[in-house]
Amino acid sequence: MSISHDAHDAPGAGTADDAGAAAPDTAQGAATRPYDALTDWGVYLSVFVGGFFGTLVRYWLSVVMPQNGADGGVMYWGTFTANILAAFIYGCVAAYLGAATWLGARRRECANRGLGMGFCGGLSTMSTFAVEQFTQLSSAGDTTETGGVPGGVAFVVYVSVTFILGVLLAYAGSVLGARLAQGHAAGASSAGKAGTGDSATKGAQA
Repeated sequence: MSISHDAHDAPGAGTADDAGAAAPDTAQGAATRPYDALTDWGVYLSVFVGGFFGTLVRYWLSVVMPQNGADGGVMYWGTFTANILAAFIYGCVAAYLGAATWLGARRRECANRGLGMGFCGGLSTMSTFAVEQFTQLSSAGDTTETGGVPGGVAFVVYVSVTFILGVLLAYAGSVLGARLAQGHAAGASSAGKAGTGDSATKGAQA
């Protein structure tokens, strides 16, 4: 008596088919895996490079601009300029990248970390700002004899102007960034529609 075995009942049968069916699922899972910035060395490099240049700009501003607050004046112009400039740039970058849906996750992350955390973080300084405030408070009453501004008054003016103008410039930067993103998106949409129209026209002519 002959015994016939079904190919599907044989041990190991269908393994190749199962592997072939599982391969697309595996590839799809890898493609849809969420982007993890913590494992991307490009993000760390962008922060390092941005921070390097931001720190250089801040140092340059402290050298070329007067620090009148240390000589009986009101403002430490180098620190002041660095802080409000960083507020404006960061507001602009955050608003632009927040609306830049046409950019990939990695490009947005690297740009955000490099320009925001890196450059603006290196450009701005809270520690120097705090030291300058303590310097003004410690010299309260000492500058009146030399015709300078009392330390208490200088402290209030310096802190108030820095925070108020910083918030206003951060808002202005965010408005500018949002408008730039909208303009970029509108331009890209128009270009896409024009390209689609040209392709349709060529197809009709063919």
